[in-house]
Amino acid sequence: MNPETINNLIPPTITLIVTSLFGLLIGVLVEKFKNRLRIITYDIYTQNLKPNLSRNLLGNLKITLNERVIDSLRSAYVEFENKNNVDLEDVVIKFNLSQGAIFQGSEGYLSNSLSWLSWTENHNTNFQNVLNEFNETPLDDSGIRQVTDELQGRINYVNRNQEYLIPVFNRKETAHFNFLFEDPLDGSSANLFTSIVHKSVKLERKMDDAKAEKRNLWTAVSIGTILVIIILGTIIYNNSGQTSLIVVAGIVGFSYSIVGYFILGIYKRIRGYFK
Repeated sequence: MNPETINNLIPPTITLIVTSLFGLLIGVLVEKFKNRLRIITYDIYTQNLKPNLSRNLLGNLKITLNERVIDSLRSAYVEFENKNNVDLEDVVIKFNLSQGAIFQGSEGYLSNSLSWLSWTENHNTNFQNVLNEFNETPLDDSGIRQVTDELQGRINYVNRNQEYLIPVFNRKETAHFNFLFEDPLDGSSANLFTSIVHKSVKLERKMDDAKAEKRNLWTAVSIGTILVIIILGTIIYNNSGQTSLIVVAGIVGFSYSIVGYFILGIYKRIRGYFK
């Protein structure tokens, strides 16, 4: 093969290699984009249904359920928001109470589609099996059911745990859950916990606006400070002894927080677009 032919083959060969590498890079980035972690934000609000008031105001205040007096009954409201730009399917959300607490009622719905949510099939089957087995347990002479330790453990589990299924969790959709639960008999306050079961999805507690603004401010200050250091260092290195340039750098440094804040805003808009 003569040198002219080799020289003619070099440009297309380089082009082919560069194109292949570029295609590989795009493929990797697309795969990373498809498999990146999605964030679902949530928040929990609880409230006591029996206020601690003096008898001089309301006398003896009691809460009863099925003719049983409950010393401490609380309500909880839990909100989940899908801020991503993708729709999620078959999202399982789990709720559980701390030891000794009991769920007394619950409901869930989606705000945009106005759809009611139900327990997962697995949780509903487990609950019904425990309920049927409890009802089939024989009574003793005093009318008390003879519950085995194994059955009691399963009863405690369904009393403290619930699983809800969101068939389709659309983008920008919000899921709402309301709960009634009874605190433990020892007088302690129960905690409500939640988790999510879905591939590439992470649950994060919502940050209030004040904390978010404070974090954004400090992030902007950090970005601006780094930017000013780079600019000032470059100017001094290339133009030592130039007073006017140092003054300009000082002006830029004075406005670093504004520059950083705008850079942060642009970054958040770009990131939000690709979520």
